[in-house]
Amino acid sequence: MKIALSGLILAAAAITSAHAGITVTMGSVPARDCFAYAQSGTDLQNGVSICGEALRDDSLSKHDRAGTYVNRGIMLDTQGQTDQAAEDYKAAIALDPALGDSYVNLGALLIKQHRYQEALDQLNKGLELGPSFPHVAYYDRAQTEEQLGHFLAAYYDYKKVLDLEPGYSRATERLKDLHAALPRAQLVLPIT
Repeated sequence: MKIALSGLILAAAAITSAHAGITVTMGSVPARDCFAYAQSGTDLQNGVSICGEALRDDSLSKHDRAGTYVNRGIMLDTQGQTDQAAEDYKAAIALDPALGDSYVNLGALLIKQHRYQEALDQLNKGLELGPSFPHVAYYDRAQTEEQLGHFLAAYYDYKKVLDLEPGYSRATERLKDLHAALPRAQLVLPIT
């Protein structure tokens, strides 16, 4: 039994968290371009520069400025600049505390730092506020729950991911791993 559980936790640790960008609706062209770079995941250094340009635009609304911080944070985090990314997520939270995506992306960063309880707290807050991409938040929360040993909660969050986004293969794979690693006598999971 111990081997199966440690294998499950190691498998979950190998999976990276997911990020979701924020759509900037009323912002400047650079703010919208910043979102496009965050979503595409390409040419991230240029994307960070474009986001910086957008943040210098005084005409951005608080919401769009917060979204731009989140989008830049995603790119910084992807490049391994986690301290700067965390600063951007926290700046977004300070500007617009009702923006769920800021908390979700901060939670994703904390997962990578193995700070699971803090990640869970951030993800729960983001889900409570309603993120733009809830399937991403549920996926990250499920990963965190696995790491904390809350396997049944993780199972239901992976199922929720598939309810929201039926083709999300990462959640399907994690569900298969949960079924394979956990003996039915230890934890009875519903059949998928």
